[in-house]
This record gives sequence, C-alpha cells and structure tokens, in this order.
Amino acid sequence: FLAFRDAPEHVAVHTQPHEPIVKATGGQKQQSEVGKEANTRHPFSCSESDVKQLWLQLKKDEPHLLSNFEDFLTRIFSQLQEAHEEKNELEYALKRKIAAYDEEIQHLYEEMEQQIKSEKEQFLLKDTERFQARSQELEQKLLCKEQELEQLTQKQKRLEGQCTALHHDKHETKAENTKLKLTNQELARELERTSWELQDAQQQLESLQQEACKLHQEKEMEVYRVTESLQREKAGLLKQLDFLRERNKHLRDERDICFQKNKAAKVNTAASRASWKKRSGSVIGKYVDGRGILRSQSEEEEEVFGIPRRSSLGLSGYPLTEEEPGAGEPGPGGPYPRPLRRIISIEEDPLPQLLDGGFEQPLSECPEEEEVSDQGVQGQIQEAPPLKLTPTSPRGQPVGKEALCKEESSPSAPDRLFKIVFVGNSAVGKTSFLRRFCEDRFSPGMAATVGIDYRVKTVNVDDSQVALQLWDTAGQERYRCITQQFFRKADGVIVMYDLTDKQSFLSVRRWLSSVEEAVGDRVPVLLLGNKLDNEKEREVPRGLGEQLAKDNNLIFYECSAYSGHNTKESLLHLARFLKEQEDTVREDTIQVGHPAKKKSCCG
Repeated sequence: FLAFRDAPEHVAVHTQPHEPIVKATGGQKQQSEVGKEANTRHPFSCSESDVKQLWLQLKKDEPHLLSNFEDFLTRIFSQLQEAHEEKNELEYALKRKIAAYDEEIQHLYEEMEQQIKSEKEQFLLKDTERFQARSQELEQKLLCKEQELEQLTQKQKRLEGQCTALHHDKHETKAENTKLKLTNQELARELERTSWELQDAQQQLESLQQEACKLHQEKEMEVYRVTESLQREKAGLLKQLDFLRERNKHLRDERDICFQKNKAAKVNTAASRASWKKRSGSVIGKYVDGRGILRSQSEEEEEVFGIPRRSSLGLSGYPLTEEEPGAGEPGPGGPYPRPLRRIISIEEDPLPQLLDGGFEQPLSECPEEEEVSDQGVQGQIQEAPPLKLTPTSPRGQPVGKEALCKEESSPSAPDRLFKIVFVGNSAVGKTSFLRRFCEDRFSPGMAATVGIDYRVKTVNVDDSQVALQLWDTAGQERYRCITQQFFRKADGVIVMYDLTDKQSFLSVRRWLSSVEEAVGDRVPVLLLGNKLDNEKEREVPRGLGEQLAKDNNLIFYECSAYSGHNTKESLLHLARFLKEQEDTVREDTIQVGHPAKKKSCCG
C-alpha cells in the first residue's frame, strides 16, 4: 500500500486508460477488444504480488470496481493463454515448413547433381565424336596429299620426257630461225619502201584535200558575192519599180485634179502671173509658187464643194498629213518631196541607187506631168531644174550595204563564212545589238525591222578570219513565214528576249520550236537576254534563262546593246563554237593513217 501512496502518478498512468474503456463498453466482446488494444499499447508487466496488492487496494478503497477488475484479469489471462497456444501452433507450423524446405532443397541438390553428371557425359561424348571426326578428316587429307604427290611425280616424269624431246628439236628450230631472220629482213626492207610510198601518197592526198577545200571556200565566197550582188541589184530594181509605180500613181492623181481645176486656174491666171513677177528671183521659186498655187486652189475647191481629201499612202502605209503633202510639193523642210524620205523596202532602208546617184530624171519630165496643167503652168514646171532626190531614213544607210563595203575594203578574204539568223519578239533590241557589234555605237529610236535585214562582220577567231553574215529578222507575227525560210541554210541561230519584258521570254519556246521544225538540232542556238543595263525594270531573273538554256542545250548570255556588255563575247563564243564544229566535221573525213609496224618474233 505504501507503493501506491508514494507513486500515485504511476497508478494513474496505468489505471487511467482502463477506466473509460470499462465504462464505454457494455459487452464482453468489446471489452476483450479494448483489453487487446490496451495490452498492445501498455504491456502487462506486473508480478503476482503487484496484482494482489492492487486487488487489495481496490477492495479496500473502491470495492465496487473489484468485480470489473476481476473480469479484466480473467480476460487478460485467457488472452495470454490463447496467445501462448497460437505461439505453439506457429512454432509447430514453422518447424513443418522448415522440414518441407529441407526436403525440397535436398531434392534440388540431387537433381543438380544428376544434371551435372549428364552434362559431363554429353561433353565427353561430343569431345569423343569431335576427335574421331577430326581424325577421319586428317586421314582423308593425308590420302589426298599422297594422291597429289603421286600425280606430281607422274607430271614431273612426263615433263622430263618433253624437255628431252624439246632439246632434240632445238637444233632444228635454230636452223629454221636463221632462215626466218633472213626472210624478216627482206620483209622489213619492203615494208619500209612501202611506208615511204604511202607517206608520199598521203602528202599528195592532203595537198589535194587542201586545194579542194580552198577551191570550195573560194567557190562559196564567189557564190556569196555574186548572190549578194544579184540580190542587191534585184532589191534595188524592185525598189525603183515600186517607187516609179507610186510616183506614177501620184502623178495620175495630180493629173485628174488638175483637169478638174482647169477652169479655176484660168480665172486666177492673171493673179498668179503677178505674184510670179514679184518672185522672179529664181527659177525654183517659180516652180515652188506654181505648185503652191495648185495646192491652194485644191484647198479652196475642197472648202467650197466639201470634197474630202484623199490621204496619200506611201509604201510604208503612213498617211500624208498637211505637213507632208503629196509628192512634188515642197515641204517646210526644203524643196524635196516628203514621201520620198521614207521608202520602206524589205529591209526598211532607203534605195541604195537613190543614195548613190540620185534620181536623174526630173519630176517635170514625166509624160503624165506634161499633160496635166495648162500651157502656163506647164512652162513653169518645164523651166524648173531637175530635182535631185535624196531621201533619208531614220535608220540611215542600209546596214547590209555598209557592212558589205567594209568587207570588200578588207585587205584579206575571210577563211570561214557563217550565216547567223537573229530571231525574237519585236522591240527586244536585235537591230541595236547588230549596230553595237558591227559599228560599236548605239542609236536610240530605231524603227522596227520589216522583213529581213543583214550585216556582214569579219572577226578574228583563234588566228582565223571568220566572216559572220548576221541576218536581222522582223519579230512581228506577219513576217514569221519569211523568218522561218532563213533557218534552212543557217549555220547558227540567236534567239533574243528582253529582260524587262516577261512576254518576250515566254515567246522563246515558240521561237525554239520554229527553229527545231526547220533545221532540227543540228544548228547551235545562242540564247541572249538583252537590256541588262536596265536592271531596275528586270522582269526575267537570270536563273530562268540559265535553266531554259540548260534544258534545251543552248549557249546563254545576258548582254546590253546600250552599254556593249557581252555583245562581242557572246558572238565570238558562237563563232568559235561554229568553227570548232566545222573543224570536227572536216576531221571526220576519211584519212589514210600510217600503218603500225609489226614486231617480228625473232627480233
């Protein structure tokens, strides 16, 4: 009892958790669970004396709790007994499990020993089999080697027999070899004599080929000169004929007008003579005034009767305005008739004959003119001096004529002649390119080419004089048939497009198709992109031109006729290509080569 008094806190610690459990539980099952929980939380470690003292203390102090305490102790002892029994069962189960594990391990150990034993037996068996197979293989190899040795022995014996036979034949071979040497020397001398004869024949053949080539070139140049002269004469005659027809038509129109104005002219004769006397300083002044009176009278008639003036059309098709009166009337720029200043031929150039010698027959000597007006006007016209007609053209002298004069004035004739045709849309700069290449100058405001124009330029290509006959064609659709006819005898074609005009580049494929239809792929084609100087307005990138040239196997350049960039380089590239192509064709001709000497077997 002194222990409980001295340590009340200890008793409170052990008794405090049990009091609410006993009060809160009403049945035995719940008390047992609470007792187990209390036992797990606070293990019962008191001895029998301590329990007895606690029981006596409860009996003395609080006897009403004695029954509960006894029940609690009963449950505790029953639980301890159950735990002890469970422990015994677990120990027994553990022993049985250990025994089962021992048996299983013993079984596994026995199986492992059996497997090791079987593996050893299999390994020994395989090793024995391998050894036997290796022994058999070595025996077979040994047999093969013995057979080979026997065969080699037989071959050696046979070769010894052959060597003996060859030794016997050696003397006979030496005798034959001596005879063959003599024969070989005779054949060598004959071969040398034949080779000299063949060299002489080959030199003669080469000289004949060179002479034939020179004759062929001279013939080509002669034919070219004769053809060009005939073409120029024909063109000049045709131009003169067209001019005379136009002039005749104009004079007939004037004759009809003068017949209608005859009455009006007689009425105004006195006034006109008075004006002539005032202007009698020069004969040409009378002629000019007379023509002016006729024009003023025709204008008055048109104003009175309301007759519309018929527009005179020259060969170019341009209507004549008031500043450009009909032929024979002096314009404001001088006494020469304006329609004669623009005579368009197939090259759209002035007549070479008119430029050189002029039109010798005066306008007043035409038979139609003498019958047109009355005697007074006729006398004034006949007194007029002959007019020297020198028509001018915005394009100047004919390009073909100027280049031809340069060619004729050159001291030496060209070695080669190539005909190159320029094609492309209108206004891409073909004519300006030709002028830059031939004359090294640029002329702005060039008129469009009508039909065909040409130039001839001699260049030096690899120490060889090459004449380039450059044909400028019209780019309009109406001249397409004329352009295609020039492809057939062309040595090269230049297709030009404008870098600032995308449509001209799109038309390149159409021009290439025309070239292919006419000549196939035997003619080299140079693709030129012009107007490189106008880089700001470029519409066709350089890559497109290079890709098109690569796809169609063309030579490609971008140039500028304005600055002269790549004008000479591109044409020299094409001329060099044409020269190499012609050299290749010439080399493909049949030539007799030197025969190779056969080496004699006897030296």
